[in-house]
Amino acid sequence: MVRWAKSGDREAFRQLVLQHQQIAGGVAYGILSDTHLAADAVQDSFVHAWQKIGQLKEDHKFKSWFLMIVRSRAIDLHRQRYAKIRESYSIDESIDSSNEKGPAEELENRERSHLIRQMFRDLPEEYREILLLKHQLKHSYQEIAKIQGTTPKAVESKLSRARKLLAEKWQKVQDRESGDSNG
Repeated sequence: MVRWAKSGDREAFRQLVLQHQQIAGGVAYGILSDTHLAADAVQDSFVHAWQKIGQLKEDHKFKSWFLMIVRSRAIDLHRQRYAKIRESYSIDESIDSSNEKGPAEELENRERSHLIRQMFRDLPEEYREILLLKHQLKHSYQEIAKIQGTTPKAVESKLSRARKLLAEKWQKVQDRESGDSNG
């Protein structure tokens, strides 16, 4: 069926859509926790897959290739949604807390938030993704393993490495700051 879809057979691709629609929806919903956004992610993923199916090297790997597209699109949608929420929240928070903190403390908090976001962005994609799934989306090791197509033990190990790397980055910043204030 994949071979036919790769040669442009729309009916063959439609059959692939029908075969993988449910699991794709499950993966997207597992990341987004929103039925409508998950449906959007799946639809976008099928369009992308149709456009790129010629690049698939091994036909028997269609399912994992396609689920990677779904996962990536769902994470992109989550980031977009989270950025909008965070932007809205930070505007509301700055209005609400403007009387509570002095300008120096407010500036320090903003700088620290910016620094943490930058450290997160500097992490390798695989670590950013697993931290996002665990701490932002509150998924269990089993859920993350299902999404990533791996084992819960591998998730635990990768999460541990991601946390360690982030902690090392934070420690370097702390060491630099204490060196600046002492010297």
